[in-house]
Amino acid sequence: MRPDAEEAYKICPFCGAHNPPHLLECRQCETDLTGVRIMDSRAESGPEEEGTREEGLGEAESPRLVRICECGAQNPPQARKCAVCGEDISDILPTAVPAESDGCRTAYVLQAVGDVFSVILDEPDTVIGREACLCEYLENRLYVSRRHARLTISGGKVFLENLSTTNRTFLNNVPAGDEPAELHDGDEIGLGGLVIDGRRQEDAVYFVFHTAGNGPDDSVKEIGPEPDSGAEKEAGR
Repeated sequence: MRPDAEEAYKICPFCGAHNPPHLLECRQCETDLTGVRIMDSRAESGPEEEGTREEGLGEAESPRLVRICECGAQNPPQARKCAVCGEDISDILPTAVPAESDGCRTAYVLQAVGDVFSVILDEPDTVIGREACLCEYLENRLYVSRRHARLTISGGKVFLENLSTTNRTFLNNVPAGDEPAELHDGDEIGLGGLVIDGRRQEDAVYFVFHTAGNGPDDSVKEIGPEPDSGAEKEAGR
């Protein structure tokens, strides 16, 4: 008998998130869930003996499975297309790679220009926009689309892809192309606007991309009051 709807779920094989049983893709990382069986609490926890045996394994982390594309990008084990180059990788067998140690993991941060707002990119695939990730921060920026840009973490690199057909995405004041572009520390991302004569457009938003080799630090803040950026913004539309 199928478990009750409230107790049934699918566990994503890539990020471990619990998803409703009817979903075909993970709502956290978009990994394909079509072949993942429906679980309940008993199926996930397993017999008591198994849990006791696992406790004796120590603190060593299990390797994670990825599909490595010919371009070198690492993708979720059930991905059918490469998140970076778009090639079909359905025939590539998943490969085990060592799990990164928390102390050595690189942190990727977007720092808003002229504001105290910062966000850590901790998902393999993040779409930002007025109706996507960062929606609360972006909701009043009229030049930002509902789904404006995609940020993909793969193989220790971060890639930026434009999704907006109206005001576009700019990387270092140059329109982002149709292919994902690799980001480097200090790159500036403009959502919906350029920097013109040193001034930024008021209804657009701008971030600087940073990397930190030892993980996030205490300088990463939550949303705070937006200061008056004065001459940095365009005086009118």
